[in-house]
Amino acid sequence: MSKHKDFETDVPREDETDLTYSKRLEQEGQREIYIRKALRAHFDMDIGEVIETCAGLNRARGYELNVLRSRFPALSEARFAYKIAQTLTIPKDEARGWAKKIIAAEDRG
Repeated sequence: MSKHKDFETDVPREDETDLTYSKRLEQEGQREIYIRKALRAHFDMDIGEVIETCAGLNRARGYELNVLRSRFPALSEARFAYKIAQTLTIPKDEARGWAKKIIAAEDRG
């Protein structure tokens, strides 16, 4: 299945809830920001609900963080954690954990 490129026209199927729609998009290889935008476009959800729904989509978050790291490869762990927290609107402690994990994987090569 190929990735859809436009979240506005990537509509949920008739039987999909916000969660099943999110999981399908994740399985198709979509990044977290794409899924967040799609949820806002197709479901009556506030941003807090969208963030909560996406919190369990670890592959989509991983895709998002890999793109973010590729855009900012020279950031220190602290600056990268700040960038993650700012981009994904997640708590700084959670962002620090992701930053440590990604940078440790880079160091292992």
